[in-house]
Amino acid sequence: MFGIQTSELIVIALIAILLFGPEKVPEFFHRAGQLMSKIQRGADDMWTSLQTEMNQATKPLEELGKDIQAVGDQLKKPLTAAAADDDTPADADDPDEPEADIEPTE
Repeated sequence: MFGIQTSELIVIALIAILLFGPEKVPEFFHRAGQLMSKIQRGADDMWTSLQTEMNQATKPLEELGKDIQAVGDQLKKPLTAAAADDDTPADADDPDEPEADIEPTE
């Protein structure tokens, strides 16, 4: 859970026996377990709170993005309809060539 191997746990237990005596070691480990449990619960609560705040902060941005997408779709509709109605190919009218029916002036 916390990256502690069995050999490290044995060393910790031996040090605890030497420091606190064999009578108080079970109480020490019980309190250490309670402390670790509280720390884990606090971390979980903090993570949940952070996720909730992030969701609340990004929700208006997501709604704004949907609104922008809807406006973009509405702007595309007339352009798409106009393109569908236009039967002439795009390269048929070459703006670089002068009209043939215009007579040059002298």
